[in-house]
Amino acid sequence: MSDARPGGHADRTSLRPRWSLNPAVGYAAAAAALLAGLALVTSRPEFALIALPLFAIVAFGVERRPRRSDVVTTTTRLAPDTDATGVGYDTRFDLSADVDALAVVLATADGTTHRFAVTPETARRLIGKVAVTHSGPQEILRLHYSALGAAGAAFTSPDAGPASSRLVPPPRLPIDSLPLPHRVVGITGAHDSATPGDGGEFRDVALFAPGDRLRRIDWKVTARRAQLPGDLYVRRTFSTADAIVMLVIDDRDEVSADISRWSGSKGPLTSTTSLDLAREAAASLASAYLAAGDRVGLRDLAGTARSVEPGGGTRHLQRLRTTIATAAPTGRPVKTTRTPIVPASALVVVISSFLDDLAATMAVTWASTGHRVLAIDTLPQVDVTAASREERTAFQLLMLERTSRLDGMTASGVEPVRWDAAPGSAVPAVRLRALTRPRRIR
Repeated sequence: MSDARPGGHADRTSLRPRWSLNPAVGYAAAAAALLAGLALVTSRPEFALIALPLFAIVAFGVERRPRRSDVVTTTTRLAPDTDATGVGYDTRFDLSADVDALAVVLATADGTTHRFAVTPETARRLIGKVAVTHSGPQEILRLHYSALGAAGAAFTSPDAGPASSRLVPPPRLPIDSLPLPHRVVGITGAHDSATPGDGGEFRDVALFAPGDRLRRIDWKVTARRAQLPGDLYVRRTFSTADAIVMLVIDDRDEVSADISRWSGSKGPLTSTTSLDLAREAAASLASAYLAAGDRVGLRDLAGTARSVEPGGGTRHLQRLRTTIATAAPTGRPVKTTRTPIVPASALVVVISSFLDDLAATMAVTWASTGHRVLAIDTLPQVDVTAASREERTAFQLLMLERTSRLDGMTASGVEPVRWDAAPGSAVPAVRLRALTRPRRIR
């Protein structure tokens, strides 16, 4: 087991175990009675001599069996890794003096089951790490245990320990170059705007007017151009502004690379899904834009009223990451009757697998109203090896519709970006850099 340093919220159970005799003690009692009977019937004392140790074992088990044990307390703490590749766990057992050993069964989120027996000293702290494939809310660890006592002559019935669930945050990819909206309208920020003010690029040289600052007087230009006494020329600049970015995440469905599981009838998804990529893309973009001093908001298309208004700062980033991590399908998708409202002059980033028309239609609508729109495609690289012929045919038809949908968005001015499923891939950052072009000042 690997080392871990979990902390924070703890899951705890306290149960009083019910002790029972080991079936081997019953078998020993039956064998001893049979041998004693044979000794009486056959008048052969060697059978009685063989039965004596068995009677001793039975007497020892009955005498040493715990009648009433103390409460066993189990505590589990979890700590997700910062890179969202795993969750560390720290499980501790508070055992009574009657327990000689502990049999533990751990069922983890990666689909594996661990069975092992430990001494009471080892059971005081069990640490390890569970590999996770998905982000978002999920059950990380489920525990069952059974205690052994009286040198193995007694045991407890299996008891359930805490079932620990956590919200696993999505990973964040480093992004250096970011696309900007067609124009920025904030009061101050890291980008040049088209409004006169302080802090930006050079605009022009003009006569001093009320409101101009004395430190902006250009004495060289004044000496060359001044025609009347008192004429002063000042250098004027553009002001700086921040960008408004609206992330629109499509969490109405979740599909994996295996198309045979798209119907949802073959158990839980074990590989990276479209929603995992959507959470990763949203979290990465939110972190990058907020680090650049821009304002970021969030809308979702599932009809669950998850919405975060544009803002900035560390606390706003934490609010966004928590909201993004909780994005998950909530049963039957709600049909949206109106396009979500986004601020004027905002950059709209639609994050979806684009398997139906809703996200594409909204992206085209925002582009037609003057917004710059990016379409983040989060459909994983599909695998058709386990699919039937009917499933492959249906998939091909679905992909034809999807390709036509993406081409229509591109023709309407929406800029597509493919988000890859490879862990730690830098390809999405490179594709975003290709969309970072000089902004036209209007």
